[in-house]
Amino acid sequence: MCQQSKVQNLKPAGLLQPLLIPNPVWKDISMDFIGGLPKAKNANTIMVIMDRLSKYAHFIPLLHPYTAKDVASIFVKEIVSFHG
Repeated sequence: MCQQSKVQNLKPAGLLQPLLIPNPVWKDISMDFIGGLPKAKNANTIMVIMDRLSKYAHFIPLLHPYTAKDVASIFVKEIVSFHG
């Protein structure tokens, strides 16, 4: 009964807005983790780092469990050293 007389207080959703296109390469990146894989060469997780403009990706093997410090040091060693 209450739901039938409830007033909608939200404005209708507008049109979707596209994301801005990043200008320089490796300025805007995305990072994801693929876990739950069988252990191979002392790794069972893959860290995927991808540039949004060029779609170039790095696939870095990790051993779970890992910490934020581990991920940051690998990111600096593997990505920042190559792309700045």
